[in-house]
Amino acid sequence: MKTIKNSRKELIANEIQLWKQANMLPEHYCNYLLALYTEGDGMEHSDQKNAQKKIMLKDFLLSICAILISLFVIYFTELSIVLQTTILASFVGLLVAIGIYYTKKQLSPLLLYMAAACILLLSSIEITEELFGRSSFGMYITLFLNCFLWIGAGLKWKLGYLSLSGMAGGAY
Repeated sequence: MKTIKNSRKELIANEIQLWKQANMLPEHYCNYLLALYTEGDGMEHSDQKNAQKKIMLKDFLLSICAILISLFVIYFTELSIVLQTTILASFVGLLVAIGIYYTKKQLSPLLLYMAAACILLLSSIEITEELFGRSSFGMYITLFLNCFLWIGAGLKWKLGYLSLSGMAGGAY
């Protein structure tokens, strides 16, 4: 008799897991139903860890690809400065938008924000070189403005690592 009850519980738990993966019900409803039917044992912590590892790997690959493509656009193409700026600004916007989405889903957007900050720094340096040549004064102003922007974004979004990076860069 117990094996029938256990197999029913497993069947129901598996079905709820499928609903959760297919987004047929909101995640918190599925979590509640799993906890209800499995008496708190149905929450698969290993599945959550695997999902977070996949998301972190995806973040890492996306960030690295965006930085590499940005470097390629800046240093290995003969595109005009306007087109380069447009491409790099779209990368920054995309990474920040994905980071905001991950924040709302309560996932860590650390790599995305740092990649966006690096691309913004690279593009602003490229624009400064194009406009002012190799002027050290222009470069210092650009770097200071980037650090100030990082501090402001870190304070606004409560990202300590971004504020700390801005303070370290501004102090240098």
